[in-house]
Amino acid sequence: MSVYNLKDIIRINQEIGESGQIRNDSSLQFALGIIKQKKSWLYELSYLTRSLLLDHPFIDGNKRTAYILCTLYFYDNKIEFDKTKLVKKIYEIAKKNISDINKIVRELSKC
Repeated sequence: MSVYNLKDIIRINQEIGESGQIRNDSSLQFALGIIKQKKSWLYELSYLTRSLLLDHPFIDGNKRTAYILCTLYFYDNKIEFDKTKLVKKIYEIAKKNISDINKIVRELSKC
């Protein structure tokens, strides 16, 4: 399981060159709260990814923040992944407005 919290996600947003300024943190807070109940790191990642890509908590850099967070989860869990596929999946989730967590889990597991 991950140990990422709101401060970590804000720091990631800042490290990609953004301000880390949050418009509305309720979606991220919900995702962080719900992941405490999940047993799978992939579900944790999916809730956070959904929050970043669909609810846009940051003023800018939500997709890039989601990408970095995904790579960290894959590295932390020693899972090999294709970076190009991950970029495409993040773009696809955002463009198609995929909100179903199980669908996001399936999409991310294809990377």
